[in-house]
Amino acid sequence: MKVLIVDDEEHVREGIELAIDWDRFGVRERFHAENGLQALDMIRLHKPSVMFCDMSMPEMNGIQLLDMIREKYPNVQIIVVSGYNDYMYTRATIKANGIDYILKPFKKKDVEQALLQAVTLCELREDTMRVERDTEFLLKQADFLVIEQKMNQSLKEDTPNYTELNGYFHKSKMAVECLRATIILMRDSTLRIEQRYEGNAELFAFALRNIASESLEEYGAHLLFRCDDYRWLLLTAEEPESLTNKLQYFIKKMTAAWKKTIGLEVLTGTSKRATNLQQIQEQIDSARETLMDSPISAEYDSTYDGDDVKPSLSNQELLLNIALEDRNKTYVTEIIHGFAEELRTCRMLLFKDLQMMTKEANYMLERASRKLHKDVDDLSIPLWISYIAEWETKMIQQWWRLIEVSGMDGYESRGIQAIHEYIQQHFHENITMISLSEHFHFSPQYIAKKFKEMYNTTVVTYQTYLRMQKAKSLLMHTEMSVIKIAEIIGYADENYFSKVFRKQMGLSPLKYRKQVRGS
Repeated sequence: MKVLIVDDEEHVREGIELAIDWDRFGVRERFHAENGLQALDMIRLHKPSVMFCDMSMPEMNGIQLLDMIREKYPNVQIIVVSGYNDYMYTRATIKANGIDYILKPFKKKDVEQALLQAVTLCELREDTMRVERDTEFLLKQADFLVIEQKMNQSLKEDTPNYTELNGYFHKSKMAVECLRATIILMRDSTLRIEQRYEGNAELFAFALRNIASESLEEYGAHLLFRCDDYRWLLLTAEEPESLTNKLQYFIKKMTAAWKKTIGLEVLTGTSKRATNLQQIQEQIDSARETLMDSPISAEYDSTYDGDDVKPSLSNQELLLNIALEDRNKTYVTEIIHGFAEELRTCRMLLFKDLQMMTKEANYMLERASRKLHKDVDDLSIPLWISYIAEWETKMIQQWWRLIEVSGMDGYESRGIQAIHEYIQQHFHENITMISLSEHFHFSPQYIAKKFKEMYNTTVVTYQTYLRMQKAKSLLMHTEMSVIKIAEIIGYADENYFSKVFRKQMGLSPLKYRKQVRGS
């Protein structure tokens, strides 16, 4: 929260500054102004939530300032601190919905009480706005998910429902005579969702669409929707004489914005020419062909004309089966990591090469599963993985799963207990299923299943519970600011922490502190 202190006398500004324990009220930043004109500039620039304001000032006095604020910035909470017990001043304060009119020399408790009222009103307004935003978000998501599902269903059919598709294009104000398709492959989306969106794939998708909408605004109408966890489809309409490089410019702008904003890397493949809606499947096939030829290795060199012998995955099958028989997860990791390192050094590795290896890897997993006479759900690597690091991780995890289903002689329960203790000690850190998997050498699926069985809760729920317990203790027994508490328990964003706390406890952190202290 930000506060602006406006007074033409420096000692008064400093007096207010020193009188208040700002951390207690969650105030992060404070700004000073000497008159009304400076105050308006500060409000425009910094958007404070609360303003302490004198009434008798040069250039623009308090009455004029409050009139301007009432008209342009009605959400700013106003606390007047004045040396004049004047009817005109108090009337202006009332008209501007001011919190209080405090006479100089002021008392510390009066100023803090007024600030508490202002902060409470700000929180109430933020709560209302948050509910409205969440409701709007859910409604938009529901509408888009329906459209997304129907678009995918129509496009998967042998004969797409062109009437229904035409309706969606019409709703998006897109002409259907000259369409072009671009397939977008998310390279490290799993990691981004875990690290930045607390595992919330819908929030991640919402962010992607918003960034894309801003990036493509100048290009014109478009449709962007998910095909699965890895692939998105961008459909654009263009004029017959439009150049392909215009579309490529905006696609690069969009993908660069994704990279800058959320760290997401992608591969793209655009159809070679524009056609009408009746040939939409041909558009998608053409985009897929382009995508398949995308380079994925950091060592890729398009000018290289020497031999680039790619490593053989089938040569690793015997070694992996030996590791499986010995139930040796470390050996499994070494074998797959060594193979992935060879892939990284390939100078001509394309996405289609990695996809062929993914298919081969899935056949190997299926054969190993049959040998064990075990039926393991989802024992495969997604075909559309294009990030070698993710491919390596998924491959290791699936072979670990085979070891886990073959039995581990009581080690499993000790391992899950160790994970439980680890979360207790590291709840303030960024713990994900991927990081637990790498640290304890269990597959994410196995950890999730066994943790739920042993403790009747999920890893995420348990970590959140521990964080909230620590937050409650700090709010009750210390004067730490909300920002500091959020930082201590592992939340980089104070607003997100407050949202989680409110969801768990039913009230904001500051209100909780006030309630438990009975003040």
